[in-house]
Amino acid sequence: MFCPHCGTPATPGGRFCTWCGSSLAEALTEARGDEQPPLSPASAERMARGRRPQPRRGGRPPDPYRERIQQLRLQLRALKLDLRQLNAYLSNIRTQYYMSAAFVPRGLLRWGYKAVEDLRLMQPQQQKQIIQQKILELERELLRLQQEQAAWRASQVGEWGREGERG
Repeated sequence: MFCPHCGTPATPGGRFCTWCGSSLAEALTEARGDEQPPLSPASAERMARGRRPQPRRGGRPPDPYRERIQQLRLQLRALKLDLRQLNAYLSNIRTQYYMSAAFVPRGLLRWGYKAVEDLRLMQPQQQKQIIQQKILELERELLRLQQEQAAWRASQVGEWGREGERG
C-alpha cells in the first residue's frame, strides 16, 4: 500500500504516512475494497419498499449493474497504479544493490550484503502478492458482473421485443 498523498510505500499496520504524516485510513479501505458503495436515497427507498426500479422516459429500466462495474474498474485502475509504483520501488532497490555490489568484497561480507537486500525486498514482495491477488479477485468479480449484465440486457431485449409485438 502507498500513501494516497505523497506516494511513499506505507508500513503495514501504520495509520499515518511516515513521510508526510497524512492518514492512511482512506487508502486502506480503498485497497481492501470491502465496503459496498453507498446507495442513492432513491435506490435505498426502493430497496426498502421492495420495488423494482422504475423505467426511464424511454421505457427502459436502468441498468442495475452499471454503477458497480464502474466502481470495480476504478478500483482495478487504482490497484494497478499501486502495483506499478511497487514494481518501480522494487527495481530501484535491485538497481541500488547491483550498482554497489561490485564494491563489496567477495565472501561473507557480500553474502551479508545480499541478505540485507533480500530483507529490504521481502515486505514489498509480500505487498505485491497481496495487490496481485486483489486485482485477480476484482477482475473475476468484474467478469461475473459483466456476464450477468449481458444476460440481463438480453432478457430486456427479449421483453422489449415481446412488448413491441403486443403494441
